[in-house]
Amino acid sequence: MRKKRYFGIMLAAVASAFWGISGPASEYLFDHGVTVGWLISAKMLIAGVVLCLYCLLRDWRGFFALWRSPKAVVHMLIFVIFGMVTMQYIYFKAVAVANAATATVLQYLSPVLILIWVAFASRTWPRRSDIVIIALAMMGTVLVVTKGQITTLAITPTALFWGLMSGVAAAAYTLLPRWLLANYSGTAVTAWAMLLGGLALNIKQPAWRHVPPMDWRMQLCWAFVLIFGTLLAYSMYLGSLNYIAPTAASLLDAFEPLGAVVTGVLFLHLKLGFWEIIGSLVILATVALMTLNTPKSPSERKDAD
Repeated sequence: MRKKRYFGIMLAAVASAFWGISGPASEYLFDHGVTVGWLISAKMLIAGVVLCLYCLLRDWRGFFALWRSPKAVVHMLIFVIFGMVTMQYIYFKAVAVANAATATVLQYLSPVLILIWVAFASRTWPRRSDIVIIALAMMGTVLVVTKGQITTLAITPTALFWGLMSGVAAAAYTLLPRWLLANYSGTAVTAWAMLLGGLALNIKQPAWRHVPPMDWRMQLCWAFVLIFGTLLAYSMYLGSLNYIAPTAASLLDAFEPLGAVVTGVLFLHLKLGFWEIIGSLVILATVALMTLNTPKSPSERKDAD
């Protein structure tokens, strides 16, 4: 059991690191003419096709198993619309209107939102430690978006809105597929969600139309976003939920803002002020506190059907 838990932690941590690095990579693409709509429609469709082919070759019966259950179909459609597609669009929109570092730091509020949701769903009052965690997260967010000047915003209201919404979307992405992952292959769930989401997005924004011209640097960023930030990251993260609790998996998202900030500073000449650094560290500090209060595996908490 312990080895499986460590394996789940490794999957979630590596997936989050890939997401973090793909943030600045996508920011570079947006700065050079690539649109949010084209990026997500193209990468989801390609990733969906590749993952579906992999699942078909590996276990075609298991790949189609979830479509035999009306309940599974409903869960899948909800996850595709409100989990996969929503998270993809909102996060990359936040990166486009703000920057990758700010977007991923604000997205890291998702563990706190999951904590609040679990307390609400279980009809229990948050513990004192939970209240401290929520207060710290709010304080860190205020410092990031105001740079220490409490009465003014250091980012635009639009950037703040999409950044906060990315946290909500990330929480939904973690919570919504729990029943599916408990009953079906995580890779199959990811493949179907990517394919269906990609097909839906391509109705509005066909990936083969208005393909942006790319030099070798843009092609390298595009390849990383597609392969590591999409194909591998989403499969690994959903796979981790088979071994660790959703709250625990979301805690490991700390590697995402860390990867985004480091990559942004090294390659995009991102400059962080003192209060932005303090605010980011405060948000990340919630990891240590939440770890002390988080169940270690899905079996330690009964998920609602």
